[in-house]
Amino acid sequence: MLREKKALAANEKFYQAFNKQNIEQMLKVWHNDPSSVCVHPGWDALNGFATIMKSWRDIFENSDSMDIKLSDVAVTSSKDLAWVRCHENLFTINMSGVQSTRVYATNIFLLVDEEWKMVLHHASSSSSGAAEADEESQVN
Repeated sequence: MLREKKALAANEKFYQAFNKQNIEQMLKVWHNDPSSVCVHPGWDALNGFATIMKSWRDIFENSDSMDIKLSDVAVTSSKDLAWVRCHENLFTINMSGVQSTRVYATNIFLLVDEEWKMVLHHASSSSSGAAEADEESQVN
């Protein structure tokens, strides 16, 4: 159970960096490794730490004010891997007003020197309708 709590804390650090559009915090969340992968909604897979960090810099530099609230969060872990699945409820403020988008994300963390580091973030469009089944909203 402690392993899952720490993985959830690492996941929260990722979304804090995302919400604050803070590249320094984002750098600390990710595992600096060529095998790391990131898939933003509608994008091709980005492979390797440098490529992934460039994508986050570009997103932060070209995005309006954003706020992400998570729902339907669940975590599973093994000895050195943890995966968190969740809905990202993204609210963006721009000249047109507030826009909301719902994205389904899977985040995989690797235990590196006793710290959970993100090795995969895969986000894809999700319906804006009802949440997934109740069982998906519980922490395993």
